[in-house]
Amino acid sequence: MIEYRYLDPGGEGIAGLPDGVGAALGSEYCVHLLPSAARMAEAVREATAKRAPLLLLTSYFRDAELKASLPLFRAIPAGVQVDVAVNDWGALRALHGLFPRMRLSIGRLLSGQKRCTRIGASARLTEEGRMWHGEGIFSSPSARAYLAEAYGVAGYHVDDLPWSRPAQDEPAREGDAPFLFVHVPQAIVTVSDACPWIGGASSASVASCPRPCRNGHVLLREPSMGGDLLQKGKARFTSRDPGETGRPSPPGAAALVRYRDLP
Repeated sequence: MIEYRYLDPGGEGIAGLPDGVGAALGSEYCVHLLPSAARMAEAVREATAKRAPLLLLTSYFRDAELKASLPLFRAIPAGVQVDVAVNDWGALRALHGLFPRMRLSIGRLLSGQKRCTRIGASARLTEEGRMWHGEGIFSSPSARAYLAEAYGVAGYHVDDLPWSRPAQDEPAREGDAPFLFVHVPQAIVTVSDACPWIGGASSASVASCPRPCRNGHVLLREPSMGGDLLQKGKARFTSRDPGETGRPSPPGAAALVRYRDLP
């Protein structure tokens, strides 16, 4: 079991991590929250000095945004223990083509899991139907084989959901089960292109952003949802156990990504 702790978008605080614990940085929902190339290179040096693994979370990209972000990926030296979570199919193809030795994994936005709180509260779903919503492309051996062969995909990011088999089943035989990065306790439900923190504009419409979303989040509540949603930046999250820090590792997980607060 590998444990990562999400620090902040820039990965500040790597030196203070306990021995054997890795660092997660970056953002799954906004290109403006990704670290700069210089900060990424510094984070790699800090993690290497501690012999700690690094996990870079990346967002979806428009063509120009992906091109502008290439220095970030070039800052990751070949051979270092850095996993890159990819949440954009175009980025997956580009990164595998440009950096064939980079360790790539499919992020939570592409995994296929359905995380809406209404799934757990719905009286119209059978237990089998509810569990189906916790599946994704990581559940298909043929899909995993194709992505591994065509793009070098080595893992999948999932959330620990009440209706999710990957976080509950016993691990399969070695070589049969996907390498799962299980994120706890905040699950990412949906991502919008319009950011409420900059007046509902697309993040692609601004060249840079002062990151006002880092100052807090908004609670979204409606009786039919079956649970609260938490809005931060362009993403909405749900939390099974807000504030919990001693949660046991879900069975079947190969890596655990822990959050102290909303990413």
